[in-house]
Amino acid sequence: MIGMVARGYMRSAGSITGDLAAQSLQSYMGHTAIGPGDTEKVSYSQVEIGGGRITGREVTPEHPQGIDFAMYHVDQYAKPEGSYQKVFSADGAAWYKQQAVDTVVKTPFKAPDGEIGYQKEIVKRLPTPPKRKDRM
Repeated sequence: MIGMVARGYMRSAGSITGDLAAQSLQSYMGHTAIGPGDTEKVSYSQVEIGGGRITGREVTPEHPQGIDFAMYHVDQYAKPEGSYQKVFSADGAAWYKQQAVDTVVKTPFKAPDGEIGYQKEIVKRLPTPPKRKDRM
């Protein structure tokens, strides 16, 4: 059922969100099979599943504070630009997975001398989503 919603079109299959989506993704990605002796622990929050796309936030040993991610079904989306992994769900479906990357955000301000300056900060943001194959 999770796979049908994940790969289905939002209009006909709908979507799964909230705590139910986070628990469902845990199972769908095969993490519920991890035993107590395994070191890789993954948890999800802010998950939305549907329309060939899965988004949310995951906490892993590598990212203990969590990091935003997006996954795109290989049959429905073109290859993403930039860095991505190809992952497989428990039902064998292939997904492109991207995580948020450092991005420079410039906020303009007016300096005391009247000139325009920019305050720069680095934030983590998801890359631009790949195009859907049916819209190319």
